[in-house]
Amino acid sequence: MKPLVCLFFSLVLVLPGSAAEQPFREWTNSEGKKISAKLVGLEDGQITLALPGGREYELDLDSLSQADQDFAEQWQIEQKAKAKLEALGTKLSQPTKVIVESPFDKETPRTRKADLAGWKAGIGEWRIEDGSLIGDEVAEDNHASSLTYRFEATHLVIKAEVQLGTANQIAFACRDTVPPNLHLGRLYITPDKLWIQHMSGIAKTTRAEKLTVKEVDLDPSQWYDVTIEIVGDQYRATVGDEEIEATHSRFADPKGIVALVNKGQGAKFRNVSLWHAEPTE
Repeated sequence: MKPLVCLFFSLVLVLPGSAAEQPFREWTNSEGKKISAKLVGLEDGQITLALPGGREYELDLDSLSQADQDFAEQWQIEQKAKAKLEALGTKLSQPTKVIVESPFDKETPRTRKADLAGWKAGIGEWRIEDGSLIGDEVAEDNHASSLTYRFEATHLVIKAEVQLGTANQIAFACRDTVPPNLHLGRLYITPDKLWIQHMSGIAKTTRAEKLTVKEVDLDPSQWYDVTIEIVGDQYRATVGDEEIEATHSRFADPKGIVALVNKGQGAKFRNVSLWHAEPTE
């Protein structure tokens, strides 16, 4: 890679017409000189341009016209967004728009039945500590701890990192949009099993049916990446290298609530995000 010191002066006459060729575009420096090149990098105020022959040059972003600076900065935003979407690891869908991103990295006190980092601690006791969300079951509740987020989506992608710790199991629950927001489906994670179940009703009327179960060997002390896709009547989840899928007509209903659920104490969550999505097929 070579510094772009005199590039605009030396190449403006030898690259006629190439500005119209894609993905190359015409770039203008602060003195009005023009070249045709492809943007291949932008970092710390340094832009990298590639000429049609493949040679790359670096220059200060602020040496370009304001329009070119704006174009490069928008390109950088789009590249970061593209990389984030690719990292989600989806198969059934293409994430289209983020609903919420919650790193859970700012500490909070122990919370019951109150807002926590934009989510709602409904059952159990929740806190953010040492860069992780921790949900503990409380004996008097006689119910697993649950932290919820409300939204509306047709197709949904859930992304998170989880650590079982000393908890018996953790789950990602999804409910529909119609009050009182009936259960729709749920992924359960334990050290030795994953399963997806169809659900209906709410509270004492809840009914559940296990659709598929997979035996696994997860280390409770290890963090695992989790990706869940609920697209049409399909439900697909990956936990680390493990993959599990199920189908049920109920999954196609609009989604209105996601809950992070912990049975026991010590389960941890971080970098949780919810995304609108569109089917890939």
